[in-house]
Amino acid sequence: MAMYADLLAHPEETSSSAVPPVDNDQAQEDVDIAIVRNLEQQLLHVDTSGTVKHSPLLQRLRRHTAQPLPFPFVHAPLVDETQELHCRVLQLANARLDRLQVLKQTEPSSSTSQETLVPTPLFSLEQYQALTRTCVNKGDIEAAELALHLIKRSGLLVPEDSLTIVLHQHAEVGNVAGVEQCLASFLAGPPTEPQRHLHVKCHLRATRRHHIPESALAVLHSYETQGLPAPMKTYTSTIAALYSTNLSIARAQAWDLFSHMRYVAHPKPDVVLYTSMIRACASPVVTSRSSDPERALDLWTEMTVEQRLTPTVGSYNAVILACAKSGRKAYVNEAFRIAKEMVDSHRDAYGRSAYVPDRSTLCALLEGAKRIGDLSRARWILADLVQSDAGEADGVNEEIMMHVFHAYTSYVPPFTRNLALLKASPAPEVRVPTAAEPAADVPPPVNQPSRFTHIPPQTGNEVIDEVQALFERILEDTGKGQGGASLDPLLGGPQKFKHVILSVRLVNSYLSVHYQHSSLEVSEALFWKVFNDVGVVPDARSYLEALERCARSKKRERDLSLQFAERLWENWLELEDAGRASSRTLDARMVERAHVAFIRVLALNGQLQRALDHVKSFVQKYPPSLLYERPVKPSFRSTRTAMVGARPLVRLTSHNEVPDDRVSPLLAFDDLELLHHRLVAASMRAGIGYIKYISKAYEWALRGRRDAAMKARPAPDTHAIATA
Repeated sequence: MAMYADLLAHPEETSSSAVPPVDNDQAQEDVDIAIVRNLEQQLLHVDTSGTVKHSPLLQRLRRHTAQPLPFPFVHAPLVDETQELHCRVLQLANARLDRLQVLKQTEPSSSTSQETLVPTPLFSLEQYQALTRTCVNKGDIEAAELALHLIKRSGLLVPEDSLTIVLHQHAEVGNVAGVEQCLASFLAGPPTEPQRHLHVKCHLRATRRHHIPESALAVLHSYETQGLPAPMKTYTSTIAALYSTNLSIARAQAWDLFSHMRYVAHPKPDVVLYTSMIRACASPVVTSRSSDPERALDLWTEMTVEQRLTPTVGSYNAVILACAKSGRKAYVNEAFRIAKEMVDSHRDAYGRSAYVPDRSTLCALLEGAKRIGDLSRARWILADLVQSDAGEADGVNEEIMMHVFHAYTSYVPPFTRNLALLKASPAPEVRVPTAAEPAADVPPPVNQPSRFTHIPPQTGNEVIDEVQALFERILEDTGKGQGGASLDPLLGGPQKFKHVILSVRLVNSYLSVHYQHSSLEVSEALFWKVFNDVGVVPDARSYLEALERCARSKKRERDLSLQFAERLWENWLELEDAGRASSRTLDARMVERAHVAFIRVLALNGQLQRALDHVKSFVQKYPPSLLYERPVKPSFRSTRTAMVGARPLVRLTSHNEVPDDRVSPLLAFDDLELLHHRLVAASMRAGIGYIKYISKAYEWALRGRRDAAMKARPAPDTHAIATA
C-alpha cells in the first residue's frame, strides 16, 4: 500500500513539503517601520544620552573646510511633528542632502574631482528599500516617489524592487503618466520583465470598458521591436482584455496576438495561456458558430500530449465548455467523456481524485445537455447537487437553475404510454387490495406526493409540473414564496435553493419553458404576474422572447396573440426609444428580431396595411443609407506584408472572417416573406412592390458596405507614434 501510495500520489502532495513558508506581510511591515524610526533618530543626531553627535562625513567635510559653515549644522532642522513618520524622515533626509551639497560647494579648489564624484548616501540600500515600502504601505505614492528621488540624489542606482512596487501602485489605478515618468526618471538601463509587464498593465487598466486597448498593444509591440519582449503573463492579460470587449475585431486580434507571440516571444505557452485560448474557443470570432470544438481539442492535445503540461480544473472546464457549447451531439458526448476522465483517471491509491469538479464544470455540462435537449442528464446533475452537502461556493445558484430551465425548454416529450405517470382522479376512492394483489401495490401514505419521478416527463403538462415545483421551491427558500409549502423529498432538504438569485435572466428562462410547453393564455397571464411576484423589472430580452412566442402562435390563439403583442410592443418601444436617446443602444440584431416578430403577428392576424405601415416606420428609423457608412479599419488590423511592425506579423484570422459588429438594424426578404405571401394572396400590388424594393435596398447596401470594408485602408497608427 505504501508503494502504491507513493506511485499514485498527486503532484501537490509530493511537493507540499518543499513549498517555502509564506512571508508574513505584517511582520515585514513592522520591521520596515522600526527601520524608518531608527532613520529618524539617526537624522536628528540624538543618541540615548541626549547629546548631539555628528556623522563622520560631516566631520570630514568640516576639517577640509577653511571657511565657516553657512549654517549651524549642530542643530537639527525643524520638522512638523504632526506629519507621519515617513514624511518626517523624507523631510530630514532632503534637508541633510541640501547641507551636504552646500558643504561640497565650499571645499577648496585643490580637492580632486574624483572625491567630489564619490556618492554620499545617507542610508544603506536596505534602509532605502524599507523607507520606500513604508510609503507604499501607507498609500502615499507621492512620498514613495520622493524616496526614489532621494536614492537618486544620493548617487545610488534605484533598486529594482523599490521601483517595481511604485510602478505597481500606479498600474493598479491606470496612471499611465505616473508609470512612464517613473521609468524615465529612475530607470538606468532597460526595464526588467516585471516592469515591462506593469507598463502594459497600466495601459490596460487605463482603457475604457468595451474599448480595444490600442495603447497597450502599441507598447507591447514597441518592446518587441526593441528586442525586449514582455513576459508571457503580459500577453495573457492583453488577450483576456481583448476578449472582454465582446467585439469581433478584438477577438480576432486576440487570436492573432496568440499566434504572433509564439513566433516572436514565447514559442511554448504555459497552462494559463492555453486555458485562456481553449476557453476562447467557446466564443469564436465567427458568430455563425456557437463554439469551435475542433480548435479547442487541438489545443488540448497540444498542451497535454505534446507539451506534457499538467492541466488544471480550469483547463478541464474550458475544454468541456468549448465542446458542450457546439450543440452537436458528438462533441457534447465528448464533453461528458472528458469530465469522466477528469474525475476517474487521476486517482491516488486511496481513490481520491486529483481534480474535484466545481460549479463551472457542472455549468459547462448543463450547457451541453440543454443544447441537445438531454433532460435526463440535466435532471441527474441537479439531483446530485441537491442531495450533496455543497455550500454556497459549489451549490445550486442562479446560473445552474437557468441552464436547467433551458434544458426543460429544449426537451421534446416523447409520450411513451407505458412510461407515462398515472395520476389519480381529483376525488380518489380508497381502494382495498384483494387477496390476488400484493400489498406492495398500495402507495405509501404521504402528506405530499413527489412531483418528480425517476424517468423524464412524458408530456408537456408533466414538464410544466416539474418546472413549477422547482420555481416554487426557489421562491420558498429565498423568502419570496407564500410560506407553508411542503418540501418535495426529491429536491433535498430545506434551504437547498437559498443561494439562487431571482434575477431577470432566471425569470426569462423560467418563462421560456412555458412558451414552449404551455398555451399562450397561460404564458400571458404568467408574464404579467411573475415579474411582480419576484420583484424584478423585465428587460429587452423578456419582451423579445414574448413577442416571438406570439409570432408562432397557433390559429386558435391569433386573437389573443395580437392583444398580448400590442401590450408588449408598447413597453418595447419605450426601451428602444430610451436606448436611441442615450448612448446605450439595444443590440441591432435584437431590434431586428423584435420588429420582425411584431410584423409577423400583424400579418398572421390579417392586418396587412398596418404591417406595411410598420415596415415603413422601421425604414424611417433605420434607413438603408446607414449601412453605407464606411467602416474604419484600425492600424493594428493592417494586412500589409512586413517583417517588423507594431502589429501581429502572423495571423490566425483573415480580414473577411471578422464580422462587422456595427451593422445597423435591417430587414431581409426572409424576414418579410410571410407578409409578402399574404400581400400576394390579397392582391395588394403596391405593398408587394414596396416589400421587394426595400428588401433589395438593404441587400445592396450590405453589399456596398462589404466592398468598402474589403477595400478599406488602415488608419494612421497614432499610438505607435506617441509611444516612439
